[in-house]
Amino acid sequence: MYIYEVMKSEGLRFGGHLVVAKNEENAKRMVADMLNTTQTAVFYKDSDFAVSGPIDPDNYFEETVIA
Repeated sequence: MYIYEVMKSEGLRFGGHLVVAKNEENAKRMVADMLNTTQTAVFYKDSDFAVSGPIDPDNYFEETVIA
């Protein structure tokens, strides 16, 4: 599992979420599914989001808040 930052694609009003997932596609799908269960006016697709590369926690030299 990896940590991904899932961000909005252009034109959407959406911040970002940190997601633990097996791959980028799963990370985007998880965020879209989560938002679709709480939204009624907008339907999100995986393609509405951009994803950072995997974040390896071992790359941090000190403790960090990532929320």
